Amino acid sequence: MDLGLRPRERVLAAARSTEDGWLAATDHALVAAGWRVEWSDVAHAQWLVDESVLVLDPVPATFPPRRLLITQPGRLPEAVHERVMASIVVSRRVAVRGGFVRVVGRHGPSGGLVWQTVPGAGVDIGDPDVRRAVDGFLASLRAELGVA
Repeated sequence: MDLGLRPRERVLAAARSTEDGWLAATDHALVAAGWRVEWSDVAHAQWLVDESVLVLDPVPATFPPRRLLITQPGRLPEAVHERVMASIVVSRRVAVRGGFVRVVGRHGPSGGLVWQTVPGAGVDIGDPDVRRAVDGFLASLRAELGVA
């Protein structure tokens, strides 16, 4: 089965899913025939041992949430957790109107930093005051880190 791996992409662990066939955790993404999720697009991954289900929660607007029933997980759950965590360079919680947002800088697929804003429950990320607060915080964080 062709998973569409990219040149020089390394497989770290593989397992069978009942719906998606083979899954491979690579150094860049979780891949299956017909889909690919970059580590920088996964907000949270959780292995539900009793159900043999891997849950992938997306960074908003990146991919639909996935629940993958895995028949023989092997090291796949550990590899997924490790790669998601390794993609995070910096994560800061910022108080805004209505609650908080999390500003996250991650290693992106092309090697540079990808900045993400993950709103907490009840926060309207489209609110101009929230956007100004996030933009101001992000500018100061970039300056602190010395990145563009």
